[in-house]
Amino acid sequence: MAVVSLYDVLGVPPAASQEQIVAAYRRAARRTHPDAGGSEQAFERVSRAYEVLGDPERRRDYDRRTHAHPVPGQAAGDAPGRAGRTEWAQQGVRRRYLAMMAVCVTLFVLAGGVIRLVSVPAALAMMLVAALIPPVATLIANRSR
Repeated sequence: MAVVSLYDVLGVPPAASQEQIVAAYRRAARRTHPDAGGSEQAFERVSRAYEVLGDPERRRDYDRRTHAHPVPGQAAGDAPGRAGRTEWAQQGVRRRYLAMMAVCVTLFVLAGGVIRLVSVPAALAMMLVAALIPPVATLIANRSR
């Protein structure tokens, strides 16, 4: 069974404001309430999520415990591990990985099309650096924090 964050239960991002959480809770409660055709379990899950996320103190504790998103004042090294990442955090990793791949392709194109005409050793050095970028990018994207 997959672990679902409280933010996912309410359908809000971890950086959501208190007003967004209240609005999301009301929508989810209307949708999942047993009297409105929802299931009792789903309504209880939504209610528990709001109990935690609706109270700023409990929300801060939850964020620290689950590393759902960086807590103000939290050191960068305290970022979540791979297992604790939400989809929201994974998108940043994907963007960084794709940026590194774009640099790799740019280096290959420059080395093969432009620099090669001026200096073959410089072109070979650029291609070597470009060849090292994909494994490094993979390690960075998959490292445990």
